[in-house]
Amino acid sequence: MKAKLLVRKSTAHCVSSPTQLEQMLGSGDWLIAAPPARSKSAKNMRLTRERLRSAGWLQLDLWLPPDVIAMVKAAKLPGENYSELFIRLVKTLGISD
Repeated sequence: MKAKLLVRKSTAHCVSSPTQLEQMLGSGDWLIAAPPARSKSAKNMRLTRERLRSAGWLQLDLWLPPDVIAMVKAAKLPGENYSELFIRLVKTLGISD
């Protein structure tokens, strides 16, 4: 059985036992929580991520210390985004496969 999320006022429990689920729902104090509906834009974003990953793209999230941020901003050309900056700097270093 797939686990169900049950909520009661300010409490939530994940229940995977059918017996426990029946018992809790039968008490009348618990409800099954429904996740919010996914929007069309969420579906489009998920499909775009899947398409890019299958094409070999890699998503990177970077956390930079303040001193490095100052250097990155100084290296960035007007109108250049951070992705373009990263690619330009890697090409400048001559790094290849």
